[in-house]
Amino acid sequence: MALTIEVTAQEMREMLRIKHKQLDTELQDLKEAFLIDLNLSGVNQIPAGDKMAKSALRLYLRWQENYNGEADRYAEAYKGVKIAMSLAEEYKGGADVEK
Repeated sequence: MALTIEVTAQEMREMLRIKHKQLDTELQDLKEAFLIDLNLSGVNQIPAGDKMAKSALRLYLRWQENYNGEADRYAEAYKGVKIAMSLAEEYKGGADVEK
């Protein structure tokens, strides 16, 4: 089963605080790269509506788009969240975790 996250193009535009739709294709490609990166780190599932995953995606997009010229800051923050997700059972898909 492929890793997925329920996030619309509009939500990704809001994460980057942009209003135009010219980057929608690029944002979709970045979302796919984000999911591959998480999967390579050991994340095998993302619970529906998961706020941690959406936060990680926001950091990833801001890193890749060099949001406010602070790509390094967003990269470090994303890597920290990615590590936390890769260590948490609810993202590994092994055990059922109650919320």
